[in-house]
Amino acid sequence: MRKQSQINRAIEHLKSYNDAASRIQVEVLEMKRSESWVFNQYVRDVPEDERNETLFYAARDAAQFLAGKIGISAICPDLEDEPEEEEEEGTITLSLSEYKKLLLRLERVERRLGLRVGDVAPAPRKDISEAPDELIGQADACRLIGCAKTTIKQWANKGLITRYQKGYNVYYSRRELLGSSVVKDYKDSKKKD
Repeated sequence: MRKQSQINRAIEHLKSYNDAASRIQVEVLEMKRSESWVFNQYVRDVPEDERNETLFYAARDAAQFLAGKIGISAICPDLEDEPEEEEEEGTITLSLSEYKKLLLRLERVERRLGLRVGDVAPAPRKDISEAPDELIGQADACRLIGCAKTTIKQWANKGLITRYQKGYNVYYSRRELLGSSVVKDYKDSKKKD
């Protein structure tokens, strides 16, 4: 939205033209009309044979100037656009519940990107002889979690989950997967998406 001083400058300049298009633009600026109002007034509510494209585009340009979409030179070619002032940093107010939800989402994103690895104790790669009884293969682990093989491999490479290896085959403990915080976060985020 434009400042009132900018709107007044455009109005004064447009009044000097004194043609139909300029008068329409002055009306739009003074009444602070929106683009949708202009469309309804000059297109939707007017029979096709009575429409005036010149007036519509003039009014639309004035509405776009009001909204800050175009500069003053678009409606007053004799004037130059003023340099844009940098907006001051605003303050956003959030409720406590919105803030907590935002923090949870941020933590989930950080964990998914691997930025919060320090929060989870890295799990070492272990030999299959140290494995618990209920081992499942990599494909079954992916189905259990609902993720791709690359995801589970990345977690294992980062030490977020423990993988057990026998030769070239990789296994995971069903119990450890279901108890893992990274898997819980992943499943929670899938439910919310």
